[in-house]
Amino acid sequence: MAELQEIEKKGRAINAKFVAYMEKHRLYELFYEIAIQLMIQKPEDHIVFIKQYLQPAVKKLNISNIILIAPTSFDRIALAKVLQKELGTHPLTLKDLRNVCSQRDNGCHCKESEDLAYAMRKILENEATIRESGWILVDLPRTKREAQIFQRTGIIPTHVIQLIVSDDIEKSKICTDIFACYETCDPTNTSKNMKHRRYLKNLRDLREVYGHCLIEVEVGIRSINELGKDCAKLAKIKKHCGAPSLFRIALVGSRGSGCTTLAKYLAERFNLVHIDYDQIMEQARLQQNSLGKMLRTFEDKWGGRPKPELRIQVVEKYISEYECLKRGWVLTGYPKTVEDFKLLDLNPTPPNRVIFVEVNGDVCRERLLNRKYNLVTGSKHILSTTNYANNDDCQLTIHPRDLRLNVERDLQEYEENVTDMMRYAGESAIKIDGNEEERVVREQVEAIIMRPISSWQSRVPKPPPLIDPMNIEFDPYDEPDSSVFDNIRAPETTYTFI
Repeated sequence: MAELQEIEKKGRAINAKFVAYMEKHRLYELFYEIAIQLMIQKPEDHIVFIKQYLQPAVKKLNISNIILIAPTSFDRIALAKVLQKELGTHPLTLKDLRNVCSQRDNGCHCKESEDLAYAMRKILENEATIRESGWILVDLPRTKREAQIFQRTGIIPTHVIQLIVSDDIEKSKICTDIFACYETCDPTNTSKNMKHRRYLKNLRDLREVYGHCLIEVEVGIRSINELGKDCAKLAKIKKHCGAPSLFRIALVGSRGSGCTTLAKYLAERFNLVHIDYDQIMEQARLQQNSLGKMLRTFEDKWGGRPKPELRIQVVEKYISEYECLKRGWVLTGYPKTVEDFKLLDLNPTPPNRVIFVEVNGDVCRERLLNRKYNLVTGSKHILSTTNYANNDDCQLTIHPRDLRLNVERDLQEYEENVTDMMRYAGESAIKIDGNEEERVVREQVEAIIMRPISSWQSRVPKPPPLIDPMNIEFDPYDEPDSSVFDNIRAPETTYTFI
């Protein structure tokens, strides 16, 4: 029985590392994209298709292809230009596609939707810049049928952003009686009313077609520039493709920022293992093993904090344990420096959610200096919120780490390192305002960790190659270059991708 349990633990450890590797290199998203294109194009030789599409699919993972849906009165072109500035995507309009398919008039064409889809595909096949930077369809597709034709052609958006203008109906002054409208209303208003009714009808159909990637954005009182920046942030969040995942969360914040309280809530809410760096470091220091002896020796001789190489050994020991691999974990108090962060990323199961909790330094200082512990029960109390001074049975004292000198040192150390850590983490990390109410902070963190995993490419250290390919001598037993067989075997079918 014990052997079976040991085998199960080893199996879970292997699976957890395997899943972490696939998350790290976004292999789920890669094969999801390949599967979509296989279903759309239905190639005769799917192996050759996959081989040729592999490289374009990798590039496509970080590209945002957007469709904007908004009332006719909204300036979609201006918003598209802001998105182009923020994301590098290229705006395309109905006029652009009509120019490609040589339909310059504004008349109605029975097969115009097919022509527009063909024109869009032609643009993506011929214009590498647009294909590699992403696109924004400003006023297309217009109807459900047109959207379905675009889908069959292989024009699949990653995000469909519907802009909600709350006072649009009131501004348009839509008439409820369409017959009376022709007699009493101004012809210009009548035309606007008809366009808006047509928009509302088509909106329901488009929402049905693009429901899986639709994002509703309330315009409110924001300017076009502010709205564009907010939409750009949403466009950087990729759709979840159904990949299995365990939460491995790193909460980074100064002492007194509430990270520990937040981590305990997340551990209970999502059945995670809470790993507090200060606690596990104290436990490791007291253990009678080589690591514990090394930590005690370092502390006795130099009286300072262990080096990053020793700190990561303690953290790795805990995050690689069976329960952490099985349930996931939330880490607090670590990393403390960029060096810690890089070493943590080199672990087989690094954090896949990094959240910086930003709290004003004065607030953190006040919380720590007003914090005392019960000598009998060990419970923690904040004197500014609870009055224990008149209770003789309650013996409170200050923890040595909460002395003013230690508090100032810890806060200063965090301020010196947090900017570099944020720069290293890049867009893979999320910042939240920890000055808000506890309920609001919890809701924000829950929303963040439920999103698809962000790309890690911005913070994965790339060590230099161990061997220079130019220094390798020719080996007669090496396999020959496959191109030598091109003249004696049938040529492969060449596929075009958008």
